[in-house]
Amino acid sequence: MKALSFLAAIFLLTGAAYSGENLRGEALAVLRTPDGMTLSEDSLKSGDIRQYIDQTAGTAGAVTVSVFDSLSLANKDRHIFVFMAADGKTSEELAAILKEDPNVVSASPNRKVRLPRVR
Repeated sequence: MKALSFLAAIFLLTGAAYSGENLRGEALAVLRTPDGMTLSEDSLKSGDIRQYIDQTAGTAGAVTVSVFDSLSLANKDRHIFVFMAADGKTSEELAAILKEDPNVVSASPNRKVRLPRVR
């Protein structure tokens, strides 16, 4: 959670602006690790954990684009950080569907952020 707060602070302090444009069908999701499953670099790439991640994405009509291994392994809550995408859905729709899943801690639409010009 500190990492997410840090990123938000960077955007605010640097004057980064939300452009209002959403990337079509992309969302960032934080998943709970099921009890009895062990997080490791290998399990995030293949095996039960990866199958669980892909199944969660599939339930929302999405695919797993990327799993943030380092962030997932570093947090004490054993949460899995995932970037997902879906054809035929907006980013807001995908995030809303993901939020309905009890295995999803949080989900947010992926948005473009534009940094101010430096002169």
